Amino acid sequence: MRQRMANETGTKTAVLTCALALGLSLGAPMARATDDTGASTKANANAEAEMTGSITDAQSADAKMEAQELVNDAVNSAGQMTQDEKLAGLLEKAKGVYIVPEFGKAAAVVGGQGGAGVLLVRKDGEWTDPAFYNFGGITVGAQAGASGGAVAFLLMSDEAVNAFKTGNKLALNAEAGFTVVNYSKAAAGTLGEADVIGWSDTKGLFAGASVGVSNIDWDDDSNRSYYGPEADLSDIIAGKAQNDDADELKSALPG
Repeated sequence: MRQRMANETGTKTAVLTCALALGLSLGAPMARATDDTGASTKANANAEAEMTGSITDAQSADAKMEAQELVNDAVNSAGQMTQDEKLAGLLEKAKGVYIVPEFGKAAAVVGGQGGAGVLLVRKDGEWTDPAFYNFGGITVGAQAGASGGAVAFLLMSDEAVNAFKTGNKLALNAEAGFTVVNYSKAAAGTLGEADVIGWSDTKGLFAGASVGVSNIDWDDDSNRSYYGPEADLSDIIAGKAQNDDADELKSALPG
């Protein structure tokens, strides 16, 4: 009897020992596999986060560079405008100016497409830093064959400046209640009562009697890349947002 109990005890002990050994041998690889899977998942997540971050940073850098290029081009346009003494005199009286350095190929009929532009507003005798807008359509009596070039709209009234504060789909034309006229050296003395004065260095673009601009939209991407993610339309127009890289443009306009 004692012998049988001893044998059974020995057998149970052997079985338990084998089971323990088997469990340990199987459990170690399983634990390692679990650890490896977790590490791999974490590595993939980190790589994806890094990739997403780098793309976002690159896009932001590209947008800021494009915005600065637009500002630099506007400096050249401002230089062209101030070479004309009469136009420079009107700029001194203007409450704001919207400059589109490179207007798209003008159509021979109504509705040529525009481009990107910057708005500067006179605030307490100083020019604000530029606010970025996309320029949709223009209504002009364009001559056939007129090519793209610089255009600008001098904002001579508070109402014309305030139109830009709406941000999107704004218009500077008779339908919106504005008097918009062409600039020409011959007619410079008759421009004082206009809300908006249109100027262009492109021969034939403003050849007709009808001038207007529509579909001007707030360029959110350019403004935020240039001034920071919290950039606000009203703050920029009010002169509360600043970027030292715009100083040359402000200096190029008559004070």
